[in-house]
Amino acid sequence: MPVGEAIGTVYHAIYEGFSYTQGATTVATTLPEVINARAGVCQDFAHVMIGLCRTIGLPARYVSGYLYNGPADQLKGAQASHAWVEVFLPGHGWLGLDPTNDQIVAGRHIHIATGRDYADVSPVKGTYRGTTQRELHVEVLVALLGP
Repeated sequence: MPVGEAIGTVYHAIYEGFSYTQGATTVATTLPEVINARAGVCQDFAHVMIGLCRTIGLPARYVSGYLYNGPADQLKGAQASHAWVEVFLPGHGWLGLDPTNDQIVAGRHIHIATGRDYADVSPVKGTYRGTTQRELHVEVLVALLGP
């Protein structure tokens, strides 16, 4: 199977075979747990794809950023930070793929950071002082600013 076809098969299989379910996982959920549950969010799907690509000898990396959902509001993972994968294709370079939305990364994805996995590029790091009765809620809206 040609490399491009193999990669397409991988990210399409993740899109078809896993359920996008907020709250099904945390940043501490392991790859085997995600695979067994067949549920998670964009960071989980990116990790699954990275693992599969690396298993077949393709360099792959984790990308975090944001996603422009457009007026149709049809894409998953656009309400906060988003994650996808870049796979290295010899002779072509890095190709961005979004297994959460079953698409090649194009004009809708806003690249913020690249790393080996989520731990390399987590969007928020720091220290909190206060009670344990607090929760962080984040919502992001990416808008188009002109033609």
